[in-house]
Amino acid sequence: QSGGVARVSPAQAARLRAWNGLDWALYAHLNRSFWRRAEAFGATRLRREVARLRQRRQALARRCLRGGGPLPARAIADGRLRPFQPPGRAQILGYALRAGLAPADRELCARLATPELQYKDILDRRQFGGGNTSG
Repeated sequence: QSGGVARVSPAQAARLRAWNGLDWALYAHLNRSFWRRAEAFGATRLRREVARLRQRRQALARRCLRGGGPLPARAIADGRLRPFQPPGRAQILGYALRAGLAPADRELCARLATPELQYKDILDRRQFGGGNTSG
């Protein structure tokens, strides 16, 4: 290992490319599709829309989040908003909601701050009914 990155042999690299071939083909297709659509949309218009999206995201972060941004999982008291921490050294950040939010704001903010595993569980329950949860 060098700098935390494992070295792979040429044979392992070939197996990895074969294993991920479909993922790569899908990525390449979607990337080409995105840039075709972005060009049709217009670069100036796209930059303007991205700026609006970033402004909206910042406003929601100020409105919803304690500290206005991501926090270490250990700083998030609400287990429904605490992200899963995989074994190892990687730390997944999450979001804690500001105290004192009105009920409607709290619902909106919680939906925006819910980590992917918990959000998947919510979607599973909505689609398939109760009882489907990930570990």
